[in-house]
Amino acid sequence: MDLIIKEYSRKGEPISSRELCEKNFPDLSPATIRHDLFELTKSGYLIQPHTSAGHIPSNKSYKWFVKEILENENKIVSQSEQWQKKVGPLADWHENFVFQSARMIADFCEGLGVGYSAESGAVYKTGLKNLFSHLAGISLMEVNQILEDIEFIDERIESVWDELVETERVVFIGKESPITRSDNLSIIARSLPIKEKSLMLLIGPKNMIYERNLAILEAVANMLE
Repeated sequence: MDLIIKEYSRKGEPISSRELCEKNFPDLSPATIRHDLFELTKSGYLIQPHTSAGHIPSNKSYKWFVKEILENENKIVSQSEQWQKKVGPLADWHENFVFQSARMIADFCEGLGVGYSAESGAVYKTGLKNLFSHLAGISLMEVNQILEDIEFIDERIESVWDELVETERVVFIGKESPITRSDNLSIIARSLPIKEKSLMLLIGPKNMIYERNLAILEAVANMLE
């Protein structure tokens, strides 16, 4: 399942049994892979959009995948140190640090970066174009839902503020998010280690590269310590 999630993040198209067989399991038959995919679909970890189409990860599989990443603290820290070397030289410490965190997230994670200061109530959003560039093929109704989510993001963050800052990192998948209503989106939230109570969020497509993006948010947070 790990392979399917990563491949779907890379190409954004349903993954077929033949493709998995040729790329990753040349010693297995497509029929064997099809059986495994059928069992994963039956268990709710995969979705088959059309009978003849390949498979895509479900919210259940993304939650499993993210849980595995979050439990490996050492790996997140190790990867964040590498990203800090890339992100650090581009930081402008003359900028407002909450806005700067949003800008760096948008630039490096290729999504919508949001910075929120509880003390001043200021919300900074940047990277809307990045977000929609990774949401090709969604309906007009879904576009409107996402725009509504962004419009009301300030008050929704405030309504779940305590939950968001209870732990350093929080990941919401699809419609389970209290901040967005779209099932096409996921959110990574990271509290900022500064005196002013602040938070940074990445809003991106559900098939975002979670491991990379968690490391990038960690790198940005570490630069502000």
